[in-house]
Amino acid sequence: MIVPTMSYIEMYDSLVIDIEKINIRIQKVGPKAVKKLKKSRTFPAWYIDDYNIPSTQNHHVIFFYADNYLEVDKPRYEIFTIVYSGFQRFVIRGLRMGYKHNLNSELVMLPQIHAYTNHFFQRYNERFIQPYLFRKIDITPDVIAGIFFVRNKSVTPIDLNEDINMNYKDYGDSNKKGILVKDGLCYTRSAVWRNAEMKNSDDEIEAMMFLYTTFMNESNLNESQKVAIIKEYAEVLKRCKELL
Repeated sequence: MIVPTMSYIEMYDSLVIDIEKINIRIQKVGPKAVKKLKKSRTFPAWYIDDYNIPSTQNHHVIFFYADNYLEVDKPRYEIFTIVYSGFQRFVIRGLRMGYKHNLNSELVMLPQIHAYTNHFFQRYNERFIQPYLFRKIDITPDVIAGIFFVRNKSVTPIDLNEDINMNYKDYGDSNKKGILVKDGLCYTRSAVWRNAEMKNSDDEIEAMMFLYTTFMNESNLNESQKVAIIKEYAEVLKRCKELL
């Protein structure tokens, strides 16, 4: 079972262990999801499968989604995992992104844990789903998470600055990164993991974590923020080109 005391590597490895069983589960429940979606009278429509794996005790959610009736035969789907820290509920996903410690280092695929708070999804629901996608309806936290992942497959970390958020320094060194997605800007806290033999910040990192704290849609950003975000996005593309 994934618990908050694990290292980011341990969390990531625990997710990887479950992949084969999750894929088998998708093949098993996929026809049932299609059958349910075909009965939908309104769209978008979705079907949720809760999947608990006894061997690892991990709780995964498989979210099937059809934006319209043309998609019901081959719905999109996303997988995410539910983790608790005391009474606090988090959604987590494991990703890998290209990383170079410096220009002379070998490119590696760095394991990352992306963790999402309830507050983040509440703001995504209030600021994007309800105003732009649906009539005013009540949807569960798992549906909100599923819609977010279906719509925002690409994530781009950018550096925050005072033009993007004038108060970003108030939250300390962990508040240096934002995540740019299709629907808007995600504010995050980030941390890196080094093994016990690594002593200082110059050592190469072995894993990374992003904790998603809140969400801002485009209409909630002023023009200067939008310009600053575009500049940072351009810097990311430039750095990627240099590293690759």
